[in-house]
Amino acid sequence: MWNTDEIVSSRNFILLREERSQFQGLRNENFVEIHLKASAFKGENDTYKFSVDITSFKQSNANGMFKWVGDLHELREKIVFSLDENGQLGKIHNLEDIQMKWKHLKPKIFLRHKDEKYKNLLISGVEALLQDDERLSATLRYSMPYLLLFPGIHNNEFKKNEVIKGYREIPNFIAAKNIPIITDEVFKETEDGKYEINVTGRIDEEHFEQNKVTAMLRILKNRPRVPTIVELKYLEKYLLEDWPWSSQSMCMSLVQIPGSLYYEEKNILKMITI
Repeated sequence: MWNTDEIVSSRNFILLREERSQFQGLRNENFVEIHLKASAFKGENDTYKFSVDITSFKQSNANGMFKWVGDLHELREKIVFSLDENGQLGKIHNLEDIQMKWKHLKPKIFLRHKDEKYKNLLISGVEALLQDDERLSATLRYSMPYLLLFPGIHNNEFKKNEVIKGYREIPNFIAAKNIPIITDEVFKETEDGKYEINVTGRIDEEHFEQNKVTAMLRILKNRPRVPTIVELKYLEKYLLEDWPWSSQSMCMSLVQIPGSLYYEEKNILKMITI
């Protein structure tokens, strides 16, 4: 589909991910290691296209929803896309290939999860997602490794210590569609002469569906005065290399509702030599 002779740049990365959560006394944790190759190349009319190939996926937890994540990761083994106007993952160009993978994978998924109560609902959700290219792009845009590879910071014209506003999302939070995040992005020079960008985030309260979260928690807890306000700590860091890559990047987030929910996530993406 794409002429690989026109590759402009290619890098190998490793993504290390830690997840820890607690909800109503139930604790969970998962450790993920992903090896991947990211490439930039020229398409028609000198427009840039990108591909991310996941060559290895390992995780420590294979229970519950983590089992589904592990079984479905094959659908993300190769994603070919262009960037949107913000420099983040935009239109996906190999959707038909992904749909064909799902066609072969679906019977295996059904058998593997045949005794699970919500299997039909989850399978229907995957199928609906793969029929809507814009929704699929939006789902992947703020997930890993795509966010750390293409956060949109390379599109900005930074000046030292100038704050630039940005946007992120944490998807599918309890009853809310997502947690919208407003970011402050600052460019600075390190002591060894390198350049980095630091990003901090806060909840976009104007667009966050806090009322839905409140209603759901009161139902689950069966208490009208249970604490329901969502608190967020959010941080990204990028050590810059040649466009469009960062040699190392990190994203940390902590979402909590005191007394009800705790979710911590840490992602480190490092460029490696093979």
